[in-house]
Amino acid sequence: MKRFNDLNKVFKWVISISFGIILIFILSLWIKTVSESKIWMLLIIIIVPLIQFLITPLFTLLNFYHYYSPMVVSFGNNKRVIDLHNGTSFDYLLEMSKIKAGIKWKNKMLFFYLNALLKIISQIENGDLTNSTIIRGSSYFLSERSAKKLGFSVNKTSIIEKINIALNYFDLIWMYSLTNGKLTFPNLTKITTVRITGSELVQSKKEILGLANRLGNNASR
Repeated sequence: MKRFNDLNKVFKWVISISFGIILIFILSLWIKTVSESKIWMLLIIIIVPLIQFLITPLFTLLNFYHYYSPMVVSFGNNKRVIDLHNGTSFDYLLEMSKIKAGIKWKNKMLFFYLNALLKIISQIENGDLTNSTIIRGSSYFLSERSAKKLGFSVNKTSIIEKINIALNYFDLIWMYSLTNGKLTFPNLTKITTVRITGSELVQSKKEILGLANRLGNNASR
């Protein structure tokens, strides 16, 4: 399957607008059912992931989503603080559909994460970002062990971030399950936030590059 960015521009707009129309229809129907019975509010754990899937093409075209690698994205283009997130289910469909669940899936995702960090390091070295730029993300982006090894500090996740993660729990279940090669339910109480400054990240370049090269070599065998 082709990456979205590799498609013809007209085709990309057709997909984006079509998905937008479908999203408006679904949201209108959901809002109507909620107004008739509040019990339908429970569908929000399905509606939120669905919104993210359908809105991804349009937000990508409008540069609301900034990709540092095919599966690592930040929202907007804030050069002071970069919040890194996993790609959406739309990205998973295009990038990960042919990857076997389990260790190969986990290594492929880690490879994307490391390449995202290398791109940020390159931007710092080129002066597009500063040494004081903060790079952060939730612990499902990188495990605590991997994060500490790469120089990240580990902090408590804010209430707002936990609510956002909870609303995306449906997506997290299948992401974790594919990573572990079996049905897995993420423990939201153990999710933390990892953080590093631009200068600290640059200092970790050698280790990040070495690990990325090893993962890339293993994947090509």
